[in-house]
Amino acid sequence: MSFPDRSPTAISDEGRHARERGDPPEANPYLEGSDEHATWRRGYAMPDREGAPQAAGDAGPAS
Repeated sequence: MSFPDRSPTAISDEGRHARERGDPPEANPYLEGSDEHATWRRGYAMPDREGAPQAAGDAGPAS
């Protein structure tokens, strides 16, 4: 079994950083149809802070 060179988190971060730089979605460097391509695309489309760990006290309003 072979292991990927990059973790899904790193690939997703690449997509997010590409969006922040203003790169188009077509800049995705991974083979279309691959898991890596889909992961990069999700990172590109992910709103800021989604998926980011929440800091203590950042959990939202108390009930």
